[in-house]
Amino acid sequence: MTEYYPKVSFLIPLLNEEKTLAQCLDFLISLEYPVERIEILLAIGNCNDNTRVIAEEYAKKYPQIQLLENPTGNTSIGRNICITHATGSMLMNYSGHVIAQKNLLNELAVRLQSEPADVVAVGCSNLSPGKQNFVGEVSGAAFLSFMGGRNFFSQNAVFEKERYTDHLSFSCYRKEPVEKVGGFDSVFWCGQDYELDIRLRKAGYKILYTPKTKVYHFKRDSVRSLWRQMYRYGIARAKMVKKHPDTLKFFHLLGPGFILGGLLIVIITILGVIPIWILPSLIVAYILMSLVSTLQITRKPSVVVSSVLFYLLIHVGYGAGFLRGIVYSKL
Repeated sequence: MTEYYPKVSFLIPLLNEEKTLAQCLDFLISLEYPVERIEILLAIGNCNDNTRVIAEEYAKKYPQIQLLENPTGNTSIGRNICITHATGSMLMNYSGHVIAQKNLLNELAVRLQSEPADVVAVGCSNLSPGKQNFVGEVSGAAFLSFMGGRNFFSQNAVFEKERYTDHLSFSCYRKEPVEKVGGFDSVFWCGQDYELDIRLRKAGYKILYTPKTKVYHFKRDSVRSLWRQMYRYGIARAKMVKKHPDTLKFFHLLGPGFILGGLLIVIITILGVIPIWILPSLIVAYILMSLVSTLQITRKPSVVVSSVLFYLLIHVGYGAGFLRGIVYSKL
């Protein structure tokens, strides 16, 4: 009967994941799927917290968990190390700060096995878990809103029906096509799954979204780490545009446009080219749009009010990273 279930190899690069790793592994161990058809590959970097200790404890207790070394700490290299050791026909792109619903593999791996060969992956919605600290709660609400890019970036989207899409953050892939296109590009410390999906789609493959299961992604729990994440996302997007110019969309330019446009308006206001009231009017409009956008996600007053600053951090961080990547980063 287990032949019905394809063997799935989880690709999990780890670097300083002590806060969420145990919870992540507990959920994977409890998945509604034959345990002998799952292998959990952990590519561990040089952590400066208790990630390795936690991983070793779980590996001793559960034979389906295998520890691999990734001294670079590079996420893409870590995923490729996992692929090299994977014995499953399916690869589950995953993370140490993600938890999933118990039907994850039944809805992704089993479904993928039944699809035509040109469907290379099946993925689902990427949401925020219920319990996070205040920074995680506000950033989670922000990313689910219009101002946070929900309607622009498919990895944050939630659809009511199945559909083909350009990218999903945590998908189950057929192993052979992923190896055929060269796996993950180590140039991309983040955003490597999106870049992989670009190459797969260019090779003629499709990516299917299903609403029948979900993953829950713990957001950054400090303002500093959120800024760093958005800055790195911006750099990664710029690198992606350099490697795949045909993938550039207008909304990729909103972040850098926000920075450059803001500076331009300040300068021409100081020079007296435009009336002085225009600048505060634009600031008020930005604040109102932020509040309305968050109110569509939550009515919690502290989250709604704080989200204004988080949108600013997201837009400026991403925009600054994009400009940095365009000007300085090389492929």
